[in-house]
Amino acid sequence: MCLMTFNGCEQNIPLAPYDSGLPPAVPENLRVTTATDGVVIVRWWENIDPEYSFYNLYRGVNDSVNLIFYKKLFSTFYRDENLFYDSVYYYAVTSVGRNGKESGKSRHVAAKPGNNFDPVLPSYLNVTPVNYEGKLLVSFEWSIDENPDFKGLEVYRSTSQGFTPTQNDFVVFLDSLHDTDSLALSHSVNYYYKFRAADHGGRFSAFSDDYNAFLFPAVEKLSPQNGAIIPFFDVYSVGALPYDLEYEVVVYDSPVVNEVWRSVRYRSTSPGELFIPNYIPSIILNKKYYWRIAVYRPGGSSPVFWSDLSSFQITRFD
Repeated sequence: MCLMTFNGCEQNIPLAPYDSGLPPAVPENLRVTTATDGVVIVRWWENIDPEYSFYNLYRGVNDSVNLIFYKKLFSTFYRDENLFYDSVYYYAVTSVGRNGKESGKSRHVAAKPGNNFDPVLPSYLNVTPVNYEGKLLVSFEWSIDENPDFKGLEVYRSTSQGFTPTQNDFVVFLDSLHDTDSLALSHSVNYYYKFRAADHGGRFSAFSDDYNAFLFPAVEKLSPQNGAIIPFFDVYSVGALPYDLEYEVVVYDSPVVNEVWRSVRYRSTSPGELFIPNYIPSIILNKKYYWRIAVYRPGGSSPVFWSDLSSFQITRFD
């Protein structure tokens, strides 16, 4: 038998959630802390009502009377992005209790997120030239960072280092994080690129420094020749370029590229025939294989040249 006493046998009796039947208190001190360049941030005091569960944010655009439900929130601030510069945004907030009852709206606040500041260039911007099977490309990769007002990048190109960009130098507008320039490019030419950030309101950053891109000419595959049906061979032969570069052979077992072997890189600084040992670990007789050359700057991670595919078949092992 268990007696209910203050110092005797204890029993844990669950407490029912407190419910006064009323909504929680109205949130206080709603205020605008940021209103610029398409962004509005509103904050308010934390609701310490024991029945509080979450907040509802209401918003009106150019209308302070008919605010409509906008967001369910568990924090005491909200960052509203991608807004129109010339519109006025009105906000009010309510508290919702665990019983589902909603308080009245707070007083509303207003903000106009005008276009006040020039955008800034991305913190990361990379330029990679490549000769891919004879097609000359310069690829761009960049970070968008924390800038909801950012529209994209203007790209300007010249063959003169330190050039001052004009509209005649404009080549492309980048609005995705990966894009390319392929407009009237030539190999063995130094190109210089400058970038300028644009926002949605027509403001611009300063121009970037020069980014250099040099497109290498094609590398000739000397042997085995395309379509060769031959006994097993010891080396691949290619025509090295008159630049300090690294060369590797890549072998596939289908023309849609299923890689079966890749050589180590071999470095050459002068033109002429370059031999790359054929150390492919296994090969099936009379099966058609495909090979190509990839060329890198010394220590580089991205090829500056990819050859097209050539095929060969091995008839026997001597």
